Amino acid sequence: MISKVDRKAAMRASLSAEKRDVNARFAAADAVLSERPGGLGGVPPPQVVLDEAQAGRTFSAENTGPAQQRIVAAPLDRVHENPLNARHIYDPDIVKELAASIATRGQLVPASAIAHPTIPGDYLLIDGHYRKKALAAAGQHSIDLVIRPHEGDLELYRVSWVLNEERSAQSPLDNAFAWRKLLDKGLVQTELQIAELLGVSLSTVNKTIALLSLPTAVLDRMRDRPEKFGVFVGYEITLAAKKVSEIEVLALVNRIIEEDLSSREVGAIRAKLDTGDKRKPKETSRQYKIQHTGQQIGFLKEWDSGKVSLEVVLADPKERAALVAELRSRFGLVD
Repeated sequence: MISKVDRKAAMRASLSAEKRDVNARFAAADAVLSERPGGLGGVPPPQVVLDEAQAGRTFSAENTGPAQQRIVAAPLDRVHENPLNARHIYDPDIVKELAASIATRGQLVPASAIAHPTIPGDYLLIDGHYRKKALAAAGQHSIDLVIRPHEGDLELYRVSWVLNEERSAQSPLDNAFAWRKLLDKGLVQTELQIAELLGVSLSTVNKTIALLSLPTAVLDRMRDRPEKFGVFVGYEITLAAKKVSEIEVLALVNRIIEEDLSSREVGAIRAKLDTGDKRKPKETSRQYKIQHTGQQIGFLKEWDSGKVSLEVVLADPKERAALVAELRSRFGLVD
């Protein structure tokens, strides 16, 4: 039987391998496209690569034939990041690894972009932000782009999300920031529309956006290791945050990172926090019997919290009046 430690070690190794394999996946995709730029089913026609001067400022993918893939080599300073990009968090280690690869082999896979809708001659990335950052880090001054038609802001986000999902999916925290922006900009009106746009469950959208209710310090710590916080782990954290202090939530987040906790383990911790919140400390009480002429006529009871209860039956009106007068005088009671 594989132990829990072995499973966690295997998962960590898998994540590390996936990070190292980012460039290899891009290279594999480029190799396929290079051999068959016209598609997997046809005879590959020649690929046309244009620099900025050849392409002209009015270049659009709409003026290419369906069998050709035309690429523009655009200056980095004329390529703007997608304001509706599906990814918000970038791992600097991946940027460094990709920059080293580009310095050795060049840019293997072109990024996707549209002509900038408000700045003539400039471009707006759809995806390829890691490549743009890596090219700049490698000291390069241009980026190869495949130009797509602009079909609206919502489609700009959707295509970015799909392309990221096909290569290296963004984290739930990325999605939370992006989906909140879609709502804030009015590109969608409800969380249900986001679910329908992307083909995910409404519950996933609800739980993902709920991450943004966490304290800023907690979100900042989660940004350091976003891959540790899947939808279910993140949701357990939001539930815990309703019960405990920010410091305790931050401690839980650090524990998830350091101990590589699963969603089930985080759920168990959160359940204990809920139980602890409801449990009241046991309180000791003491009771004294009040007797008169050998019979019990009442009792006096006290608790550690300071509560005192007196219950007594006095048949004699004079005795009753005397006791009430004494108590009223003791506590300063007036009519």
